[in-house]
Amino acid sequence: MRIFTLLFNLLLAAAISAQPIIYKDAQTLITGTWAGAGAGGSATLTEVTGETPHEGTKHYKFVYTYTDYWAGVGLNMDNWGSGPARDLSGYTHLRIAYRGLSAGQTLKIQLRNGSNYGNLVDIGSSNSSYAVVDISMSALTVGSPVSANAVREIDLSIATTTQTGSGTVYFDAIELANGSSSGAGLPASAATNARAANLGLGVNTANWLEAHWLIPFGAYPETNKYNRAKVSALVDAGFSTFRLPVIFERLGSTSPPYAIDFNHPAFALVDSMILWANLFNFKLIIDNHHGYSLTDANYQAEIPRLRAVWQQLTDEYDYLDPERFFFEIYNEPNGITNSNWRTVAINLVEEIRANESQTHSILVGANSWNSGNSLITFTPLPDADIIYTFHNYDPYFFTHQGMSWTSPPYFPAVSFPQAGEVAAINALFASVKTWGTNNSVPVNVGEFGCSTAADATSRCAWINTLSNAINTNGFSAFYWDAISPSDAFGFYTGGVISAATCIPCFKTALGLYSNVPISLIDFKATCDDNMVNLAWTAFTKGTSERFEVERSTDNSDWQTIASLDALEGNGTYLYRDQLQETAFYRLKMSSSNGEIAYSPIRSIFCGISGKIVATPNPSNEQTQVRVTGDSNALLQVRLQDLTGRLVFEQQFNANDHIQVMQIATENIPAGLYLLSVKGTAASDILELVVTH
Repeated sequence: MRIFTLLFNLLLAAAISAQPIIYKDAQTLITGTWAGAGAGGSATLTEVTGETPHEGTKHYKFVYTYTDYWAGVGLNMDNWGSGPARDLSGYTHLRIAYRGLSAGQTLKIQLRNGSNYGNLVDIGSSNSSYAVVDISMSALTVGSPVSANAVREIDLSIATTTQTGSGTVYFDAIELANGSSSGAGLPASAATNARAANLGLGVNTANWLEAHWLIPFGAYPETNKYNRAKVSALVDAGFSTFRLPVIFERLGSTSPPYAIDFNHPAFALVDSMILWANLFNFKLIIDNHHGYSLTDANYQAEIPRLRAVWQQLTDEYDYLDPERFFFEIYNEPNGITNSNWRTVAINLVEEIRANESQTHSILVGANSWNSGNSLITFTPLPDADIIYTFHNYDPYFFTHQGMSWTSPPYFPAVSFPQAGEVAAINALFASVKTWGTNNSVPVNVGEFGCSTAADATSRCAWINTLSNAINTNGFSAFYWDAISPSDAFGFYTGGVISAATCIPCFKTALGLYSNVPISLIDFKATCDDNMVNLAWTAFTKGTSERFEVERSTDNSDWQTIASLDALEGNGTYLYRDQLQETAFYRLKMSSSNGEIAYSPIRSIFCGISGKIVATPNPSNEQTQVRVTGDSNALLQVRLQDLTGRLVFEQQFNANDHIQVMQIATENIPAGLYLLSVKGTAASDILELVVTH
């Protein structure tokens, strides 16, 4: 009988480990809990019976008071390390029911495996009754050192912008799910996937119809900033999509019924862009840009106004062909959590769908100025016709140096790349790509650009790096401000649009003005058996074209390492090179007519072990710095402001093998900082945003 009982218990334990319920009234995988708050705070976590649970009779109650921005709990699932990690990889979503919180607070969730932490993801803000929220597993894990197949703890925390506060939150019914029952994460339709794939290389009509700063001077809108000749010249250069930012919200009333003045001269210019899109056969994104600020405090009150704006815009532009024309609901939300921004986005998409007669694909980004790091923690919308977008200006202090309009103005000169910067860009783009793949949705780079004040060599290195990341991951991408020659991002000399005035490295990296009769279909670089494998396919018209394989160790100086004749028609090519710890490769394609074109650059980091991660970022109370990789340990962490002043520094002994540390940011003034981290196997320089 004892043997039978033992076998039964083992089978029961195995069943519990495999089943999707983490915590419900009669079942639990929780083996222990902890609760904490910042210095001077208090935190109590109890399992209570009654008090209106979501289901059954039991649920968790967390009562907290914080004096240092922070309070949170942990739900351990491996008996504090003595048991195996839980495998959650068979599920697409983690589902949780919660209620409570005080106004201005947000509940967040994070997975943990030992000293490694996953992404910090919003669950939601205060609710008087239980809300059921589905969080995608990819949002919790993509780009982090935690994998869904090894999770030991679930951490919940209270996010707030005030240093002191208190509240109570209940949570219940924590379980795993395949698919979502709470309006989350529809995969993209075939039509939207096809439209996204055809967007290609684009350009923003920057500093034109979104330039609200000209209104007080009576100079808005500039009628000739973009005209038919300039738009035609950009199409001839190779741009197939235009993103048209417009201050739609500022062209209407801020009180009900929020009427937009469609007689404003800006709308005649919008109509001109629509005409030219049909005439010159390019795609056009109609983008609501530089609208009024959305915050966690005002977003509920702002939803009716924004719905009214998009009801009118949809009525005005519904007739446009959805294969060529797109809508973007709001540019760069900031000062609002992803969960609250998602509520706004759902409302605006619903408004568009209710007023259109044909389904247009809609572009939607995440918070923190449409950052990629925020997108990978964003739960997709319950709509199958969304193209998700992110903006990239990394590293920010490099791409925005010398600008008069930054805060503070005129960042000092800095070169690119610094240690770890190329790897960080590639890692972020790969994480965004994985997020899109896991959620079956297309992703686009809505903005990228580099200051004209940067030195020429660094600008070339940067555009090569960004083009490599864009093409490697198959993103469409829209450059911000191609034509402005100063205090901006332009790459045409004097702002004149022509092949002769286009900066050569931009022309090459973006594939502009190419007349080489070789169509590159695919180009990959992989590490294998102590060699670098370069493989590509191409279609060639004619018999006199050639490929030259070029290599660089710094993404700047290139040397030819091989030359191959191009095959007429479809051809597949392979070249193997000696393993390089860090190397960049590109193909130089030469034609008998004297034309030369270059492939996107492929980067290889075969010998690098480990990486640097800082979360959360932005930070309002503390940020955790960690290194990943078995052989990686912290040696030095330094935080500097824009003037180079040292704000924080800590040294470590390599023999201690410290991989995680905390930086308290609650007393650091809000702003942008450089976070320099040195490890035994990897080092990096990151940008840290501090908010209060």
